[in-house]
Amino acid sequence: MSFIRITSLRKALPINYSTCSRILTSNVKYSTTKVEETNTETDKPIAYTKSAASQWQAKSSRMGTATERLWYEPYVALGSIAVFMIYFCILREENDIDKEFDRTLYQRIKGLEEKQLWLALQYNEKHGLDTTEIKNRLEEIQRQAT
Repeated sequence: MSFIRITSLRKALPINYSTCSRILTSNVKYSTTKVEETNTETDKPIAYTKSAASQWQAKSSRMGTATERLWYEPYVALGSIAVFMIYFCILREENDIDKEFDRTLYQRIKGLEEKQLWLALQYNEKHGLDTTEIKNRLEEIQRQAT
């Protein structure tokens, strides 16, 4: 039957889809092709220890099957990392970005150190802590600004 005839049959008959599909597939027992009969061995319970499922590991589902590494793979990785570190740490010339890393945050953002010192001074005064070092540094910053 074609798809159009099946859908028109479904619309015409006052039955639901599952009944309609059973009607359309019921001619299997009368077909000319051979239908496999049920195997009586599969109707019995299967012992888990004798099945292939007992050999399966969950690790294989997550990571796939294990592949063996080549004997020289760790040496290649170690050599590559060593060459990179020698170049990056010893042979490479210092550039403007490297010099920028030498600057502190207070040198990058004007007024940040003074603001943090004022906040630390207020906190220490409120909690009765020593404020002499904070006051000395604030005076030093104010002298440098003028």
